[in-house]
Amino acid sequence: MNTRKLLLNNLLDIGGVATLNNFYSPTAKTHKGGLLFTRKLFKSYLEDGLIEKIEPIGKPANKVREVFYCLTKKGAAYIDRVVEYKYKKYQRSPHNALHESMKFDIALSFLRLYPNKKFTFRYDSSLYGVRPDILIRIESKNPKELTRFLLVEIERKKTIDRVFHEKIKRYEELFKAIEQKKSHNLSQFLCLFVYTDIWYDCFLRPQEYNSSPLIVTKINEVNYLIKNLVQRYCHNLSYKRYLFMPFHDFYRLNEPVWHTQDGNRIPLNIS
Repeated sequence: MNTRKLLLNNLLDIGGVATLNNFYSPTAKTHKGGLLFTRKLFKSYLEDGLIEKIEPIGKPANKVREVFYCLTKKGAAYIDRVVEYKYKKYQRSPHNALHESMKFDIALSFLRLYPNKKFTFRYDSSLYGVRPDILIRIESKNPKELTRFLLVEIERKKTIDRVFHEKIKRYEELFKAIEQKKSHNLSQFLCLFVYTDIWYDCFLRPQEYNSSPLIVTKINEVNYLIKNLVQRYCHNLSYKRYLFMPFHDFYRLNEPVWHTQDGNRIPLNIS
């Protein structure tokens, strides 16, 4: 599949909405270079009516990061997927732009890093009152195998204790309800907690991580916080039901960047 169609397919797969920043090139050496080809593609898509700009509410501080684009019906037809098309040209609040962008970064990384897997992403699911930021369904090629679900929580909190008390406790209640009602097999579920603090700039691309001592220091601080979260609050949780990753590692989530309750770091096994 050529690059022009691949990007549109990925855009549809992650929900039909994204920013230029989400579609940066991971292989580029510089931040500017990482957006150069994407800018050209988006410009041509707009000219051909394959995508549309979603007019922002207010004036965004950075258009590349905060202005979203959506696939059009013509764009879906161009990649022969018009049946899957849904209208998505709804204005987005600038207050939610960062969290929305983080969700699309994670979803797109799954597509890029596991090209042989078939994923379905949902952002509006509810399981016994628990609403994950992303519910990822992994389609099995073997009809006898159980479908697997990744429950992704993107936690940008001031303190790590809030992650445990406000979210993880609710997931423990969710799993108790599933077990009691026997609605699913618990082995189908894996919770992925993606954490950073409120001072880290989640719009940064990997090419920018070493651009200043302040960014390097902040990344090290977040790494320390997530280790503390796991070791201090989560060591008694069911082993490997939960995995924890700092958000700045989103672009390599297939590598050993996931923290387990015993303090180890492992790759994500979704085979």
